[in-house]
Amino acid sequence: MKRAEPLIGNREKAVLHIAKQKLGMSEEAYRDMLGSVGCTSSTELTQPTFEELMERLRAAGFESRGGDHGKRKSGMHRAAAASRDRMLSKIGAILADLGLPWSYADGTADRMFGVEKVRWCQPEQLHKVVAALSYHQKRVQTREKADG
Repeated sequence: MKRAEPLIGNREKAVLHIAKQKLGMSEEAYRDMLGSVGCTSSTELTQPTFEELMERLRAAGFESRGGDHGKRKSGMHRAAAASRDRMLSKIGAILADLGLPWSYADGTADRMFGVEKVRWCQPEQLHKVVAALSYHQKRVQTREKADG
């Protein structure tokens, strides 16, 4: 007995609607594109048909910002231990302010401590990562004021 492919989730549907908006697609053009992969609605899309549709949207000029990919690669889509949660939240806020992915913090942790993922750092290491990112944030803000 063959299992049916699971349907995409709300996050993927949101990406499709953002792409539609950014590309300025009409509802008719969007429905035609869905029809080209054999669906009449985004609720019918499976992961393979979603990927095919995304390839067509990218070919039409849509550029994904990466949204969840950075979090998933870094493991930040899961809740952290209580001892690390506060510092990781602070790191996330700094990254968001700078428009940087979690992989930037992972690289910082790797360069500073030889720890591949920032979420694997000890609490005292996280404090140092926050300090480094805060310093970088202030430097960027100073540069923006000077240019601005």
